[in-house]
Amino acid sequence: MGKSLGIIDKLQSLNIKCYRTDRFNLDNELMEPYQDDTGIYNVIKPYESNGNKNFFIDIPQRGYYSLFKYFLDGSRYTYKIADMETADGEYMPIVAGQIGAAICSRDSETRRMKKELLKRKNLIALYSHINQEDYVDIKKIIESCNINNTEFYTIQYNTLTTKNKERPENAAIAKILSEMHNIEISALKEMVSNRKLGSDKMLILDGSLQFLDTGIDDELFTYVIGISKSFNPNQSGMFKTKEIHIASALTQLKYGQRTPVLKYQVANSNRVIGAWYLRIRPEKFVRNPLDGIIKVEKIAIGDEKDLGFDTNIINTISQALLCERNSTCHGRDSRWCNHLYPIYLTEKMLKESFLDESVFLNIL
Repeated sequence: MGKSLGIIDKLQSLNIKCYRTDRFNLDNELMEPYQDDTGIYNVIKPYESNGNKNFFIDIPQRGYYSLFKYFLDGSRYTYKIADMETADGEYMPIVAGQIGAAICSRDSETRRMKKELLKRKNLIALYSHINQEDYVDIKKIIESCNINNTEFYTIQYNTLTTKNKERPENAAIAKILSEMHNIEISALKEMVSNRKLGSDKMLILDGSLQFLDTGIDDELFTYVIGISKSFNPNQSGMFKTKEIHIASALTQLKYGQRTPVLKYQVANSNRVIGAWYLRIRPEKFVRNPLDGIIKVEKIAIGDEKDLGFDTNIINTISQALLCERNSTCHGRDSRWCNHLYPIYLTEKMLKESFLDESVFLNIL
């Protein structure tokens, strides 16, 4: 590309010890985490109006209809680009990231998808134990650069690596992921402020709602559900026999069935999330017992926090999700059986907007 940010030279110019290392994609080296958390659920009774104690609930069939018009996906690529040494003798990685969020909309008549909104950002994550005066200088230098219309922003990550065995790269990735969630929320706020969402124009967010900043007004999520393609199969504490893993029960879930809504209280906040599992693919079309099962989440608003969700609403959302199971991205994405096609298209559009990996690494 002809120009380079020269991150190592810029750090060394400030007398910060910085070492060249192999540059590589961390997403290929580290195991992709599940989209949900290992939170604690209230299992005393279902968190919905009918109080059905059955774990497998048949969804009433109401023909084809769609509640969903908007589809939001956030994605990130992370790369280790160098190592640095702090004044305290700590040896920590420097991690770069490309993050973004995209929303696609679907025309209710033609069923065609189009780009509604796209936000992107390039980040350099530095260890937080840098002298703050040095960090201010670094931030100023990096953020004043514009390499072929590509801008960079600096963030700081912290880690407890000295007290445990977790790789510090994980702490940097977690910070980058948090910044990605902030972009998702910014995109959602823009949609809400423009009054684009409604009961028949809902938005599906790809991923769990559990990781969102608890300082955000819950009313923002009135017409939003979260879908997790991958969930922790070893989640326990969801049954009275607390040692049972959720996957042991879900293997018996049939196509067109869902579980009761389970209440999840987000730690250190008033936010309550209702979560349920739904099988969207007939068992004969998938290879593994958990394939074709998605986890659905909705944030409780107003009286729902105390009373739970209206069962009719949960069934309506579940049936609408069943209607989304076709078309599929079979042959194009290994996650096809848990992937909703509009989300797949949104994710594809977002990732194609990122810089090519070799180009991105060469300008650092």
